[in-house]
Amino acid sequence: MHTQHKLRRTRRPIWLACLGMLVSTGLMAPTADATSFSNALSWNLHLSLEGIDNFSGGIAPGAVGNATGKAGFAFDTRRAGWWSGGRFVTEFLAIQNGNPENYVGDTQCVNAFTGLNRGALYKLYYRQNMGNATLRAGLISANDYFDSTGVASNFLNVSYGFGAAMGINVPGASSYPFSSLGVMGSYSTDGWTGMAGVFEGDAIHPFEGPAHRGNMVWLEADRGGSLGGGKYIVKVGGWRNSQLPQYQATLGNDTSGLYTTGEYRWKQDGMDWGSFLEFEVAPNPVNILPWYTGAGLRLRHFWVARSGDSVGIGMARAWLRDAPYHAETDFEGYYSARIIPRLYLQSDLQYVVHPSATYPNALVGILRLHMRFS
Repeated sequence: MHTQHKLRRTRRPIWLACLGMLVSTGLMAPTADATSFSNALSWNLHLSLEGIDNFSGGIAPGAVGNATGKAGFAFDTRRAGWWSGGRFVTEFLAIQNGNPENYVGDTQCVNAFTGLNRGALYKLYYRQNMGNATLRAGLISANDYFDSTGVASNFLNVSYGFGAAMGINVPGASSYPFSSLGVMGSYSTDGWTGMAGVFEGDAIHPFEGPAHRGNMVWLEADRGGSLGGGKYIVKVGGWRNSQLPQYQATLGNDTSGLYTTGEYRWKQDGMDWGSFLEFEVAPNPVNILPWYTGAGLRLRHFWVARSGDSVGIGMARAWLRDAPYHAETDFEGYYSARIIPRLYLQSDLQYVVHPSATYPNALVGILRLHMRFS
């Protein structure tokens, strides 16, 4: 049984600060002509179709289909003839997906959109660059900036994009495909970047009582530079989730964690290599997943005739409390082929050792068709 905490005094709503910034910047802006407005406006569209099949092991063999769409717009204040460094961003998200975990039974999730069906406003924020500093406020997915690994972006298992010790222990965390109201800032100098942010504690329902569903604080320090003919970046960060007792069962307990990631990219014989290593810890006894580690290797431009293709292999291991096998380990390999510009076909194979540290080893295949326009 968890100790019941006394109800805290209501914090000043984060969303009021976000709304105030958006309104005040809009009121200060001079009028732009039609040409400037057109130059300042940009857009993007992403569409994905997937088939996921659990061939054997896990809970039972079975297959599901997924469909995902994102449409976004951005407005650059400098191009509009207003002020430098400003950018308004909005994005909408639509997902219609099955639930492969009903067949695989894994904890980390072989695909990021597991069992999710929603249509929602996903992003609505303002960003201001001020020299080496950047400020963002509004509806933001915190994982776009914190605890992210660029080299791992093509892997489909959820843990590579967002450490499992955060995603499993704190279901209400601000991570794709959810976002939350928040404020964050960063400062970069001499190869270093420091970031800090405060976000509401329920990214699943960001507009339902945002001041009364806890909050999450993030801190991160990054270091990048050149090493041995390649480029590296090392990230070290921590998070603290504060949640009211009545929501802890669905949104996560009062808990905290630390993470570190390292990436190294280099070129050899015209080929573009990338490697990564991830580690996350959340040792508080209330967390069902106290440890996570992941690693992988990615290769691009290895075939002159198909310069847009990429291939990768990776491993993600999550330790689980009070489970028969103590840990779940996912091995993943993928090949992403560019069919034509803006159209990609990715085949992905995952072997999950002891899904949820309970079920027999599972073999999962995924085929994804992805289109992007801008």
